[in-house]
Amino acid sequence: MKLNNIINYLENKNIKVNNINYNFNVGDNISVYYSSSNNSSNIKKKDDRLKKRNKVKNQILTGYVISKKGDNKFNKTFIIRKIINNIGVEITFYLYSPYIKDIKINKRGKVKKAKLYYLRKLSNKKIKLKNKK
Repeated sequence: MKLNNIINYLENKNIKVNNINYNFNVGDNISVYYSSSNNSSNIKKKDDRLKKRNKVKNQILTGYVISKKGDNKFNKTFIIRKIINNIGVEITFYLYSPYIKDIKINKRGKVKKAKLYYLRKLSNKKIKLKNKK
């Protein structure tokens, strides 16, 4: 067997397929439900004030998809951009990450470019993408 065949076999065997809608495109406004763990401190104190040690937070990020990258299943990533308090925030997610719980499409966008990096220069009021019908 060739090395590529072995890699493809292992990828298909180990990938975790959820019932998540992965059919979004660049320009869509989506909500990503994901969980993050807080393992920042492992120091034990006498008074037990730090009980947040292994807490898992469920968070929602709603924003525009500005790029999708990757060729095989494990390398596929997408970037979501959202403006919070007049500061642009971009988060990169792996598409088949076990931390992603759900992806919901709020609006479908009609764009002509594959990467929407020009949205970084625009303010929140000037970002108006056409909707698909």
